[in-house]
Amino acid sequence: MKTHTKGQVTIPTDVDVVPETLELVERWGADAIRDCDGTDYPEELKDVDAKVYSTYYTTRKDNEWAKANPDEIQQMYIMTPFYTAVDSELKIHLMNHLYPDMLKVNDHDDITKWWEVIDRTTGEVVPVEQWSYDGDAGDVTIHDAAEFHDYTVSFLAYIMWDPVHMYNAVTNGWTNFEKQITFDVRQPKTKAYSMERLRKFIADNPHVDVIRYTTFFHQFTLIFDELAREKYVDWYGYSASVSPYILEQFEKEVGYPFRPEYIIDQGYMNNTYRIPSKEFRDFQDFQRREVTKLAKEMVDITHECGKEAMMFLGDHWIGMEPFMDEFKNVGVDAVVGSVGNGSTLRLISDIEGVKYTEGRLLPYFFPDVFHEGGDPVKEAKVNWVTARRAILRKPIDRIGYGGYLKLAMQFPEFIDYVESVCQEFRTLYENIKGTTPY
Repeated sequence: MKTHTKGQVTIPTDVDVVPETLELVERWGADAIRDCDGTDYPEELKDVDAKVYSTYYTTRKDNEWAKANPDEIQQMYIMTPFYTAVDSELKIHLMNHLYPDMLKVNDHDDITKWWEVIDRTTGEVVPVEQWSYDGDAGDVTIHDAAEFHDYTVSFLAYIMWDPVHMYNAVTNGWTNFEKQITFDVRQPKTKAYSMERLRKFIADNPHVDVIRYTTFFHQFTLIFDELAREKYVDWYGYSASVSPYILEQFEKEVGYPFRPEYIIDQGYMNNTYRIPSKEFRDFQDFQRREVTKLAKEMVDITHECGKEAMMFLGDHWIGMEPFMDEFKNVGVDAVVGSVGNGSTLRLISDIEGVKYTEGRLLPYFFPDVFHEGGDPVKEAKVNWVTARRAILRKPIDRIGYGGYLKLAMQFPEFIDYVESVCQEFRTLYENIKGTTPY
């Protein structure tokens, strides 16, 4: 039986855990070190004998640009809850049950073209002459409403707080930070700026070996309610990949006008349990072509500057689905994803057209697990045993962890257990890779 004691493991770091990072490089046999959302890469580790991954955000961490170009902030489609008319006038407040800091109603663009009011009882679109919008109050009023019919409003909203940044901030209880605005790299000014921004980042960080794109341009559907709880989540959702600029391009290509309902889909948001309409599939095809074309430009710059391009399977990955034909043309070197269970591991290890795949094992080093009374060892065992079975069928090439190393170091038994996991993974990989299971 072949076995190795070093390599194929990535660990997180931060400026206040340099000795601990070096300790785990030895104990876990790590050969790559990464930063995470909310951390910085320590100066003292820039010459360490390990690959350096740097998380790169194409659509955030530059509020100065976003604020200077408010027309190029990303947008998403939202549908209000169903409201029943009890008389001839029905008033609907658009931001009910939505987190106010995350979204801002877009009434800058033509609302008569890009919004839709629908009588959900009949399924008919309410003519624009029959409703009005009060921007100061944030209300749509439907006139001559049919009594006891249900109505909804589908509208565009700017993403004023990136959903992933919000999730990380809420989960980790961050205070005294600036909410990161999501800007749209698809639009002309921001695209030109983003390519120069990428070149500057690479030039300013010569110690970085791997640019870990998190991910490219459009976040999957992730909406929070007024109490900052997850209201609607769809890892495959396309509702946050829209803007009038993008939709006008789509209309020119397909030759018919876009309707919000193609995405809203009666409020089901085209989740994976719905049969997609022809129009929604047309939109997905269009988005994949455009997103992969733009991602290739960034990957080409990365290679030109002598770095590897790694993509995170998740977050802003819409349009970059690795099992579609367009993905193979992008030239990404590696894909890394979170391993929730055996099927998500196979989702990563089955990806073709990349040099290597990497799984981020759970738990993340976040305070929702690493707190007094928490049991990270139990979570790690369940995650590893689940992932291990899939590894025996078809292994990923690397494993790693994410989050805040300082939290994990407070649980010595967890550090011991992961040391055994890293060794077991290397042993399995050496003996399983390339074989066919019975």
